[in-house]
Amino acid sequence: MRTVDLHTHSSYSDGTFGPTELVSEAVRVGLAAISLTDHDTLAGVEEAQAAGHLMNIEVMSGIEISASHEGNSVHILGYGVPGHDPDLNGLIRDLQEIRTTRNQKILARLAEQRIIISDDDLQAISRGLIGRPHIAQLLIRKGIVKTFDQAFDRYLKKNGKAWVQTVRFPASEAIRIVKNAGGLPVLAHPGAVVNKASSIRKTIEQLTSHGLAGIEAIYPGHSTTLNRQLIEIAGEFHLLVTGGSDFHGNMKQIRLGGRPVMPQVPYTLFQKLKDRLAEKSPDHAPSSLQTLPNTQV
Repeated sequence: MRTVDLHTHSSYSDGTFGPTELVSEAVRVGLAAISLTDHDTLAGVEEAQAAGHLMNIEVMSGIEISASHEGNSVHILGYGVPGHDPDLNGLIRDLQEIRTTRNQKILARLAEQRIIISDDDLQAISRGLIGRPHIAQLLIRKGIVKTFDQAFDRYLKKNGKAWVQTVRFPASEAIRIVKNAGGLPVLAHPGAVVNKASSIRKTIEQLTSHGLAGIEAIYPGHSTTLNRQLIEIAGEFHLLVTGGSDFHGNMKQIRLGGRPVMPQVPYTLFQKLKDRLAEKSPDHAPSSLQTLPNTQV
């Protein structure tokens, strides 16, 4: 069975692999296609798609947008989005400004505890978007903590010593912008949003009314039972089913493709995603190997 991974991250957000390295790893493990879905940025997509073209593997453009719904943190995956849409690029700029402001507040709180992390330290550890995972890496390098989990538990999670609340856009707005840009908005890891099947169904129903096109049913954090329930909910609301490992490279102990902690994502689901994109825009490249324009986001 040909398999895919539709939820991956590169060093342009909080992954440890560069886009080319990510694509090379996808080829090594035998995947037929991937989507690069970095947090709040499209900056790595062009490189990933160029690498995919050279290595003969399909790479779909994507993004994972940080949002909120009824007080819960929600991530919206945007598949097949272009790099030149003004509204999407405007949202990305706003999200990056929010992250920058939050990072500065986190560093200030760490400094109050005599833990000094400079802007130069942050820039040296990331080629793109900077977030809490990068700060966690620096805390490990400086010997403040031993593990990624310790960094979050002691300092970066809610109620941690350096916790700073962030500002998030409504999920309905993220869905609207992705749709208007020509992409498909998909709810990432629904099981991480709320933990009861009835609440998950309600959330999906509400977001579907705003234009949600699919749900990420296949995910490492989902049980077999939840996986089945999400597929049933997708059928009820005529939504696409997607899946991905949420691969972050060496940062998390989950391999590209999700083995062995989740079911493999069949290529047939990726084909349905491509077919839906083609319906939205007849000019949309069916192979998903199109190269994005050179935009700075």
